[in-house]
Amino acid sequence: MSQLGEKIRTQRIKRNWTQDFLAQKVGTSKHVMSNWERGVANPDHKQIALIANAFSVSADYLIGITDIPEPYYKDPFGQSFLFPHVNYSFVQENTWDLLKLIDSGIELTVDNIILTNKDKTFLVLLISTVMSRTHEVAHDAENLIKKELTDDFSSDGSLF
Repeated sequence: MSQLGEKIRTQRIKRNWTQDFLAQKVGTSKHVMSNWERGVANPDHKQIALIANAFSVSADYLIGITDIPEPYYKDPFGQSFLFPHVNYSFVQENTWDLLKLIDSGIELTVDNIILTNKDKTFLVLLISTVMSRTHEVAHDAENLIKKELTDDFSSDGSLF
């Protein structure tokens, strides 16, 4: 039995899954699964990824690169984590979405005081309200300026 086949079999038995059940999860047959477990054949890279996902282990673990079964993830800053516990959708190319950062799960502080979930909810509401009102005022000011310029030109077509 190959190391890959052994790990597939061990993980399957650990979960009390049949070969048929696992085969269905990864889109193959019981016969093929048996061949993989016995080392007669090997899954391709796509099938290894499907098996790893089915077991919630890393492909590196299945193929023997690491003894740590848990998958790990790298955040946008290069830090490795066993499981993605932070939503990094606030990182958008070279900019960050402030509201998504506040709601990301990252511990944030102001003057060394950790923000609570209530603080974060209030901040999101406050920032959203301020930004919305700022856009409204800018739009109103732009319309007022256009109106004044139009009124100045409308009487005789000259500024004076």
